[in-house]
Amino acid sequence: MPAANEGHNVICSNVLVAIAPDGKKKGCRMTSSDTAVQTDRDTVRYPDVVVDCGPPDPSAKMASKPTVIVEITSPGTSFVNFGDKLREYQRLQSVDTVMQIESELVLVKVHRRQSDGTWTDESIEDFGVAIPIPSIGASITLDHVYDTLDLRPRPRLVVLTNDHTPKL
Repeated sequence: MPAANEGHNVICSNVLVAIAPDGKKKGCRMTSSDTAVQTDRDTVRYPDVVVDCGPPDPSAKMASKPTVIVEITSPGTSFVNFGDKLREYQRLQSVDTVMQIESELVLVKVHRRQSDGTWTDESIEDFGVAIPIPSIGASITLDHVYDTLDLRPRPRLVVLTNDHTPKL
């Protein structure tokens, strides 16, 4: 896989900086891209950010209790990140939050496990809106995620009525 672009790397750093203090208070560790997550007997993934709330092991190469997974997507990786990887992460009992962050436009999709085991999905496209991550007592906003990047919100269609007034 080719090296990530600057936007991808900045987003990864921004997420780590924003959630690490709260995650540490819960006894969790935040790592990026070189920490493996075993999603099946023969399948290992390397998410962009992993919050591991299992026992600390400085020599571990694999998260023992991945709790929050963050994938930063680009047009070339969206299909895999929103399909296979998401389903694999959702099958892991310890994972309760999967965030998918677009790197070239302003969009974060958050998938959360509910108490009954089902998953809910939420799309966030507005700055200033807190995105809670309850399992580690953290929250993050798009302001944090996209800090120092000049990304614009996704274009939205506007329907004009017969009198040419916009209808949103």
